[in-house]
Formats: sequence, structure tokens, C-alpha cells
Amino acid sequence: MTPQRMHALEIDDFLSLSPREARTILPDWLATFVAGGGMSQEAARSAVASISASTGDDEVTATMEAFRGAGSAYGFFAADPLARRIIRAYLQSFCTGSTINGIEHLSSAVDEGPVLLLCNHLAYCDTVLKDMLFDQAGEAALADKLTAVAGPKVYETPFRRMASLAIGTLKTAQSTTITHSQAALTPRQVAEIAVGTMRTAHTLMAEGQLIVLYGEGSRSRDQRLGPFIKAIRKYAKMPGARLVPLALSGTHEVMPVGQLLMHPGRVHLQIGAAVSVDDAGAAVAVEQCWNRIAEMLPPQHQPAPDTPVWR
Repeated sequence: MTPQRMHALEIDDFLSLSPREARTILPDWLATFVAGGGMSQEAARSAVASISASTGDDEVTATMEAFRGAGSAYGFFAADPLARRIIRAYLQSFCTGSTINGIEHLSSAVDEGPVLLLCNHLAYCDTVLKDMLFDQAGEAALADKLTAVAGPKVYETPFRRMASLAIGTLKTAQSTTITHSQAALTPRQVAEIAVGTMRTAHTLMAEGQLIVLYGEGSRSRDQRLGPFIKAIRKYAKMPGARLVPLALSGTHEVMPVGQLLMHPGRVHLQIGAAVSVDDAGAAVAVEQCWNRIAEMLPPQHQPAPDTPVWR
């Protein structure tokens, strides 16, 4: 099957595959999403093939069922173990040299109570690349706790849906302030879903999950940190919570806005010291995190002069 035909595969095409067919097609299919061909594409194919070859029918069937249900309703979808292994190996194959600093800040925050992660947003792959970096740093236990609050687009294509299975996702309706927000919902319905998402996030945080929020609400088009939407403050209103600032760079080059392909590249994640909600209050704690993210980012990603914290 040619790369063009593979890219044309729909979600229903995958759901019709037998376990044996899925194992056979998955390495080549994922490899076609690596730009440039050559060694990078072959490294990705080999990384996925080594996992697929050692996987039994029962595990593949379970992954396909998770693929079927992902994004089918507003709420929480747990990571699938096989998809997690595959996507980690896949990303590591062409993101060599990627780095992470400050993991001790996150470990300390986890020891002290519920944690909310706040991060700048550059690409659809931001959360799975965090997962890869945590795992690469020997912190698989932290990686396994990652849950991203995600909009509907995360589940719309087979490639994005497969990647979403590598992490926990909490599907929500996007804010009506975002221009590509779903048109079928009224502002009241969006608000009701958002309240439910926030409550579920608090429950998951109390259970030890690491909820990831991209406060800008959508990917930055100029790669600079933008204002946060005010709804973020509601997620922070949890007694005992710690907000941990994350500054991510390089992911926009691995998956540029408007492109379907992944590009070999290096990404970097800097983790800052946590802010206590009890000490600062929710709104001030979020503002402090925004400022810490801005300070940790490289110059090309720092907010433009006079950028406000809130939209």
C-alpha cells in the first residue's frame, strides 16, 4: 500500500482490521507520517515493528476497542498500555537528543498533593512528547499519570486518535472564545460540559493523575506564549493543589501547524517550581505559573511585549 493510500485510511478502516492485519500494517502506517523518508522513517518503522511482533491478539484487540471508543463522549479516556509503548518508541526513534530539566520539581509536587500542570501550547503532539520525555528520563511512573484536557479535534483522524491512546485524555468542549470551536453546541452547552470536565479533572487529581492544561486554549500560531483563558482558574480552585509550570520548546518543528507529518527534531521541556494554591489563591497561582513559563521559555517562545496574562 502506498503512503498516499495509507494516509487516506479512515477510522472505520482501522476498526475493520483483524489483530493480525493491525500488527502488519501499523509499523508501515505510522512510518509514513515521518517526513523525509530515509533513515528516520525506517527507524520509526523498526521501532514500532519490534513491539508489534511481540504482541498477542488479545492485547491488539483491546487496543482496537480503545481506539473505537476514544472520544466517543465528553469525559475521561484512560491510556491504552500497548498504544503507550508504541507511541513512546515511535517518537523516541526520531526525536533523539531531546531533553528535560527540573523533573525534581514535579516529583516534589506529587509528593505533596494534587497536581495541575500548566504549559504553553505549540503542537498537537505536545502531551505525548512530554510522556516520551518523562519515560526517557526514567520517570515512567510520572508519565503514566499524564492526562491532557483535550478538545474534539484530538480524536478526529486515525493518526491523532492513535496518539491520544498513549496518554490519558479528558475530552471537553472548547471555549467559545476559540475561533474553531465546535459550532453544534450553544454557549450554555459548552459551559455545562466545561463544568463537568473541571469536576472530573479534580477527581482525577485527587486520585493522583497529572492533569495537563494548555491555558492559551489552542496552539500558538506565532510560537509565542499568549494569554490564558480565564476558565483555567476554575481548574486551579482545588484545596491543597500544586500548580506546576512547564515550558516546552521545539514541538512546533516536530509537528508544524497545518501539517500532517512528524519531522525529526529535538524538543526540550523545562519544569519549574510548583505554586501552592492554598498559599497564593487560584487566580494568583495561575498568574505566577504564566510568568514562570514565560521566564523559562527560550526567547523565540516568550510572550511579546505587553502581552496580558488573561484573555
